[in-house]
Amino acid sequence: MAYLNDKLISANDAKKSDDFSCPVCKEKVVLKKGAIMSPHFSHRKNSDCLTLMEEGETEEHLLGKQQLYFFTQYNETLVENYLPKIKQRPDLLWKSLAIEFQCSPISINRLEQRIGGYKKQHIKSLWILGSKYRKRFGQPSTNKFYYYFEKLGFTMFFWLTAKNKLEIRYNCRYVYGKLKYQMIEVSSLHELMQFLKNPGMIMSDRKNIRYLFDELRRIQNQLFYQNKRTIDWQNHCYLNGHDINGAPIECHFSNTCLPLFGKDYLVWKILILNGLVDNIECKQLLEIVNDIYKLQVHYPLIKSPEKFILKEYANILSILSKKGYIRIIGDRIQIIKSLNWFDDYYQKIQKLSQCEGAFVDRI
Repeated sequence: MAYLNDKLISANDAKKSDDFSCPVCKEKVVLKKGAIMSPHFSHRKNSDCLTLMEEGETEEHLLGKQQLYFFTQYNETLVENYLPKIKQRPDLLWKSLAIEFQCSPISINRLEQRIGGYKKQHIKSLWILGSKYRKRFGQPSTNKFYYYFEKLGFTMFFWLTAKNKLEIRYNCRYVYGKLKYQMIEVSSLHELMQFLKNPGMIMSDRKNIRYLFDELRRIQNQLFYQNKRTIDWQNHCYLNGHDINGAPIECHFSNTCLPLFGKDYLVWKILILNGLVDNIECKQLLEIVNDIYKLQVHYPLIKSPEKFILKEYANILSILSKKGYIRIIGDRIQIIKSLNWFDDYYQKIQKLSQCEGAFVDRI
């Protein structure tokens, strides 16, 4: 968008013979309208406009912004509307919702600043990701864009320029160390709002000992190939005379976890059982384990993500208490009876194979 005679005009509707100015800095801008790139305006060389760093957009970003404009059905939608108080320019602004189509890399600090800026203006932000992020779904660079909805669980949004649709990946969770999700595509902002209100059936996951064997085998392979993180976790278990793959079956009472734990959720639980000592403070045990596991909780689009960690931790302690292993007195854990650790991976696999049916019933 640019100004033409004090009125905003889109690059699609503009003619090269006219004179245009930037909505932010008021400098002259050049209309670029050819056969390769989507129509857009560009600053001249040596411009010091605050938004210049955002230029050099990819074709995907230019096209996606245009498609998203129509996705909102463009009533009350502003394109690249500059907000001078926070010095930010969202791709689209629909009422009090900033829509950002993120195709390029962005640091978590910069992301937090952008989200925080919108909040100061009482504006919510919807971050929709491009194709590169979609290819890296499940990786740390993409995880910071997770949302959490009570009805949908952990959710992420992607724009598909080839289909002109919004892809919603929801109910994202790790099951036996593998990332799973449900998916739907919508064609308008209205459809998105309706889906958020009524998403339909949310899938749950059954326990499967064969998938558990695969998860244990993966950890064993990481040890064999000297994976640095796994070796470090194993060394912490060794200090207490334990093998990481010989962990008690109480580790397997829950096989599904939220994305913030990552694919090594089982290891996080093993480290908790490994760190159990008589009279340890509940808070201290969690802090020790999170430090060893290097659990990162940077989710700027989720309110208080730490609450999910605390809830899962409380669930583990509750299971141990109900099974008669521990008693919690005040803020400390009292050991009542010892957990049964296996000597190693092979002993555990052999034992589980011998009593597979009983084991599944038990968990």
